[in-house]
Amino acid sequence: MIERIHELPFAWVLFFFWCGAMARSNAMYWTGRCLGAGASRSRWARILRTPAYANAQEWAARWGIWAVPLSFLTIGAQSLVQVSAGVARVPVPRYLLATAIGALLWAGIYTTIGIAVLAGWMASPAGRLMTIVALAAVAAALLLRRRAAGRRAPAPQ
Repeated sequence: MIERIHELPFAWVLFFFWCGAMARSNAMYWTGRCLGAGASRSRWARILRTPAYANAQEWAARWGIWAVPLSFLTIGAQSLVQVSAGVARVPVPRYLLATAIGALLWAGIYTTIGIAVLAGWMASPAGRLMTIVALAAVAAALLLRRRAAGRRAPAPQ
């Protein structure tokens, strides 16, 4: 599989991943538009009441339209920022420009770093070990960050 990807021109792989990111982000945006247009009274409304969604809304309020392309550089917040943009009824032309930029960032990272990690994984047992160690380091960093944020949060009153 990896050999076949390496045979393709870089631009085509980048374009493939960009199209995937655009499709996913637009699906999330239009899901948000539907939620905001009345589905908030349906069983789907529970998404709008989650702490993760509240964090995505705060992030979007803080960064404005830049939250959309920046969300592509995050893990876990991306979909909720897209849904939040839909609920907020961000104008479609503005959203499409922002998501096109974010999708390009995501595709560039995935085409370079993601393919390199996949190639390392497929190449040898040492590559698999290095990939596992790198993923464990990222997971540990995220866990420590979340734990530190939990200690800084004020206690509910």
